Amino acid sequence: MSKFTNKRKKELLKNEYVLTLAKDHIIYTEEFRKKVILELSYGKTILQIYKECGFYENEIERSTLKSNKRHWSKEFKIIEENGERKVIRIKGAYPILNDEGNVKYIFIEGGNLIDDYTKTEIEELKKNKYVEFVSENKITFTREFKILFISEFNKGKGNSQIFSENGLNPLVIGKRRINVCTRNWKKQAKNDPTFSKKSYHSIHKETDEEKKKRLEDVKYLQKRVNQLEMENEFLKKVQTLRKG
Repeated sequence: MSKFTNKRKKELLKNEYVLTLAKDHIIYTEEFRKKVILELSYGKTILQIYKECGFYENEIERSTLKSNKRHWSKEFKIIEENGERKVIRIKGAYPILNDEGNVKYIFIEGGNLIDDYTKTEIEELKKNKYVEFVSENKITFTREFKILFISEFNKGKGNSQIFSENGLNPLVIGKRRINVCTRNWKKQAKNDPTFSKKSYHSIHKETDEEKKKRLEDVKYLQKRVNQLEMENEFLKKVQTLRKG
């Protein structure tokens, strides 16, 4: 992908299908991804769809187009609703802003939203000796639990079983989080079986530079969220007129 000029960056950020920019990488809105899937079903090429939505051919690598088409085709499906075709997400994740203005990812599994931890769940998880830190959308486990987990896992126990036997309800922790922990801890244990390296279990402290970058991203995203809200209101009006 060619580097964007400052002028082009401003143009892209005004595009209704752009959520934000990460360096020279475009992060597309959920609406755009759904639009791509729907338009593909009508026989259009993905390059044609991109062009019609205000993107230049020289801005997007062919490999990116193929990758997006492949992944989005797996993450969405088309259904019929009230006689109209509708695209819904069945897996994967997309970024939004939470109430504090921080970027977070909404994960979908089997068509269902994976919720954050409730206040009650957070208080309950804090009581477990193997929980080092827990917040609304993050949980960190102690070094002792990681060592115990790998030991039990290598004996043939299932990952959810290990969590359950140690007072950590798999339904509360979440299947996705358990699978991510399993994958990461197995990889870490190969080089550091005692998990003695601080980076494996410490809570990351945000640097001033990271904070500045995050606030800039939040500013961009907030702008896009406001634009998307206006777009959604417009689409609702259009749908009402069509039904009428």
